[in-house]
Amino acid sequence: MHVDHLTLACLRDRLDGLLGARVQRVVLPNDRSIALELYAGRRLQLFMAAESQHPRMLLVPEKPRRGVQTATPLLLLLRKWVRGSRLVDVTQPPWERILTLHFDGEAGPCRLVAELIGRYSNLILVGPDGDVLEAVKHVGPEINRYRVTLPAHPYEPPPQPPNRRRPTEVTAEAWAETLADAEPDRPLRRLLTGELFAVSPTAAREVAARTAGDPEAEVEEATADGVTRALTELFSPLIDGEWAPHVALDASGEVIAFAPYELRQYERTEPVDEISEAMWRYFQQRLTSDAYAAARQRVRELVEKAREKVEHALDQVRARRVSQEKVDALREAGELLLSYQHQVEPGAREVTVPGYDGEPRAIELDPKLTPVENAQAYFERYRKAGRAAKEIPARIRALKADLDYLEQLGADLTLAESRPEIDAVHEALVEAGWAPRKPKQSSSGMAKRPRRFDVGDFPIFIGRNAPQNEQVTFQRGDPDDLWLHVRGLPGAHVVVKSGGRPVPDEVVKEAARLAAYYSSARESDRVDVDVTQRRYVKRAPGRRPGMVTYRNERTLYVEPASPES
Repeated sequence: MHVDHLTLACLRDRLDGLLGARVQRVVLPNDRSIALELYAGRRLQLFMAAESQHPRMLLVPEKPRRGVQTATPLLLLLRKWVRGSRLVDVTQPPWERILTLHFDGEAGPCRLVAELIGRYSNLILVGPDGDVLEAVKHVGPEINRYRVTLPAHPYEPPPQPPNRRRPTEVTAEAWAETLADAEPDRPLRRLLTGELFAVSPTAAREVAARTAGDPEAEVEEATADGVTRALTELFSPLIDGEWAPHVALDASGEVIAFAPYELRQYERTEPVDEISEAMWRYFQQRLTSDAYAAARQRVRELVEKAREKVEHALDQVRARRVSQEKVDALREAGELLLSYQHQVEPGAREVTVPGYDGEPRAIELDPKLTPVENAQAYFERYRKAGRAAKEIPARIRALKADLDYLEQLGADLTLAESRPEIDAVHEALVEAGWAPRKPKQSSSGMAKRPRRFDVGDFPIFIGRNAPQNEQVTFQRGDPDDLWLHVRGLPGAHVVVKSGGRPVPDEVVKEAARLAAYYSSARESDRVDVDVTQRRYVKRAPGRRPGMVTYRNERTLYVEPASPES
């Protein structure tokens, strides 16, 4: 379910009625969320989360509990800049899944930017100078060289996808051309999400339902006037503010969808007073129905603790980095001191001598040492810095590999469907030295069997965690088998057993949809999945179980699909 542009626009209009509210309390329910208590004649709880599976912002009826016990830099800065301030504005960039809360308090004006864009979601505190003060997720140049989200860096909004059109500005004549040019059997919803800004899969299905009477209608069933009319109906509240929040229910009364408009794509719906109520009923039902929530949370805390430890180690190693220029400067200082030792006055703290480039070179000295002893001290520092220059890059690579592995374990934990699968993540942390073994815990019998599905007479094996990924790829997979993995994100290793036969495209597509489903991109409407032969997959040097490199891949773009679907 998608917290899309229209949902956030509806929430923005509600929050506009709270301008002037004072922030009385700031808590971090977990490492990916922020809760603010606003006082506007009565207490209101505003909750926002940058979780990749369920990014959201809403007013909640219950006071969120503090989950992060330590005073993190983000919490300290929120207390300084946001607590005690007043909400002075709420803005939303055109067509974006972003809400910006503007505050003004004793420390000065600031912004809290909620970017609720799937796996790229983030909550970012921005200072009056436009620089990032802190963020829930740090994004360095090694992750995104085009858009860095780190403290003391300028805040840059996410780029909009190219070649999209504004849904309110496409005329019926333009839609007639678009529909005529599209493949007639293409789902209309996919055409809409590919052509337009701000049209989520939920909104696209709604347009299809209003246009052709079926949310899964194909392009040939749609009319240009029908598409134009349906889009106008959905987006007109951006102008007139006439929102109509609804939830959709299944036969048992469970909330299965929400939107700021009537959901005609479902048989059973009911109106609600506010969009926050609709979101609360939907998310609360899903996030509290987890029978393994307590066990999952305990292991998640271990994963996050390990992540913090590795990130701290990485920061320390990076701080020790010395450029080759500085290494060479230490050697040159020692050599110059030996060459010009006769010019050094006893007890001098500095001497200036001609450098190799002919320019004067000032060299700091220890007044207690002789010129030769000072030169020897520089040579010792040169040797130490030289060793560090060689060792530190390898150490940084190893720590980054550990972070990748922890990212995979976090995805394994999120996707775990049973207690043994949760315990398997804990066991992986134990094996890596990041968690103590529980009393009487054994590594035997812990969800070791990968999943198997058959498409036609082609078996498909899917790893449910990092050790199983290792097993699927290097024990179950033969060189001629096909290997699949979601591109650039944590997820399952998938192997299609070919038996030496060509694998039909429809089998590869189904395997790719399963790979997308068993990944951290499960909630996305389109996922990039790489496919290659197993022979081109290698264990990453020095990495943890299930961490690999691969080549000769091709990429499929698919919609995630569960085995049941």
